[in-house]
Amino acid sequence: MRRLCPKCGRPVPVGQPCPRCSKTPQGKRPSHGSRTREQEASRKTANPWRSQYATSAYQRARQAALASTGGRCALCGRQIAQTRDGRWVMGRGAGGVHHVRALSQGGGNGPNNLVPLCSACHNRVDAERRRCER
Repeated sequence: MRRLCPKCGRPVPVGQPCPRCSKTPQGKRPSHGSRTREQEASRKTANPWRSQYATSAYQRARQAALASTGGRCALCGRQIAQTRDGRWVMGRGAGGVHHVRALSQGGGNGPNNLVPLCSACHNRVDAERRRCER
């Protein structure tokens, strides 16, 4: 049986500490991902639509998309999110909310353009989109 780590949201066996967070010095948050602050800033500059992810409108649309599938991947049905205090919370690395029509291609952040996908399905769909763009 697994539970979500309260610090990072990753699934961990019940009764065991999170291997990522237990190695973190007291009072410091774990470093998720391998990007430096400079790389993340560069990424936001190159993709200005990323700033919209922090808006309340996007967060509401994201919650609606997760609720529409019950926190499951829309393609394979894998559980990728759980409700916590009335909000859908995704497990760390479990997946993401995919834009059916990419923002770079004029898609929007509305709930009708968002669909939750597990990491494997999200990577497969994005790879196919990039393949078609060539």
